[in-house]
Amino acid sequence: MIKKIVAAVLIVLSAGGWFYLDYLNKQEQKFAEQSRIEMQQARAKAQARAADKAKFETQIMADLTACKAVAEKAKEEYLTQHQKPARKKGEFTVPQESIDEAAKILDAANATCQATYTTRLSSGS
Repeated sequence: MIKKIVAAVLIVLSAGGWFYLDYLNKQEQKFAEQSRIEMQQARAKAQARAADKAKFETQIMADLTACKAVAEKAKEEYLTQHQKPARKKGEFTVPQESIDEAAKILDAANATCQATYTTRLSSGS
């Protein structure tokens, strides 16, 4: 009789231990699943930020290129306005002073474009 009681108690204790371990395992699985979901969300956010940053950098690089193109056009227009007729009919020359001035204008405009680009890149806007 005592053997049966001891056997029943051991069975109950082992079953209780098994249920407790099963409970702990389920808790660990829930925690692991929650961690996996949080990591997926964090990865998605990081990818979105990286995509936004790449898009922003592409946009400001396009703006820099456009700004430099406008500066080059302004230089060409300046040179066109300062053309002087040459001895041959239909030909024009540009005085060296005008060429030097156009180069200064272009350098100043390009410096302004680069400064704007650098400022926007560092500020992120």
